[in-house]
Amino acid sequence: MEGIKQLKTRRSELLKDFSEAPLWINGSVVETTRKTGDNEIPFYYLSQSIKGKNKITYISAANLERFKMAASEGAKVKVLQNELSSINMKLIKQGCCDD
Repeated sequence: MEGIKQLKTRRSELLKDFSEAPLWINGSVVETTRKTGDNEIPFYYLSQSIKGKNKITYISAANLERFKMAASEGAKVKVLQNELSSINMKLIKQGCCDD
């Protein structure tokens, strides 16, 4: 079992990483096509699950790469949140709470 000092050190590192994360969003960028007459044109949107419902937001081609980067960072932030949660549970179980 990890000691309180080790957990607090790791928690501090994760909080620092979290605070330094670049612009991020939750969700997935979806690339598909739309049919207009005889042509198919690319169509991009952000898919997010909010309160159990799927929400989609249109993304212009000009913003596609920025949204992809932000969604990728969002996935990294989610990993950080999960690890922080795990550490916080261990600290609480060991009777340690931050002031």
